[in-house]
Amino acid sequence: MHTFILVLIVACIAYLALFRKPQQHSTAELKTWFSKKLSDIAENIETDIEKDIRGEYPHAGVQAFRKRGMITYVILDKNHSRFDNSEKTTLTSRDITQTEGYKRLIERIRELSLSILLEEINVDGDGVESFRELDEYTHDHPRYYAVTIRGW
Repeated sequence: MHTFILVLIVACIAYLALFRKPQQHSTAELKTWFSKKLSDIAENIETDIEKDIRGEYPHAGVQAFRKRGMITYVILDKNHSRFDNSEKTTLTSRDITQTEGYKRLIERIRELSLSILLEEINVDGDGVESFRELDEYTHDHPRYYAVTIRGW
């Protein structure tokens, strides 16, 4: 009985290792995803600005609540963690700026007389800063997108 369970576990691990490939999203799927996220930002921007003015907006990487006059939105995935996009996909910043969600956000930003910056941020290596430490080779450096809105 124990041998059967052990063989079953090894077979499952082998199946996952050999036949299960990470999901690669198409450019169309990614454009739809980013458009939805940017539309959400457009809907909530005024509320977020009011919170920032009152010093109640939780800015990423900042321990204290205080007014900053800008908000940086990092595009998140379904699990509310940073949406890292493979460098192997063909999605570009230009593709994102052509989505309906981005156009809607730009329209809202113009109405409020604010400025916007869409950034593509590349994550290189494993963060090792010393030449004495080994830097792990990563064959597919992820990148993510952030939108900064400022001007109040």
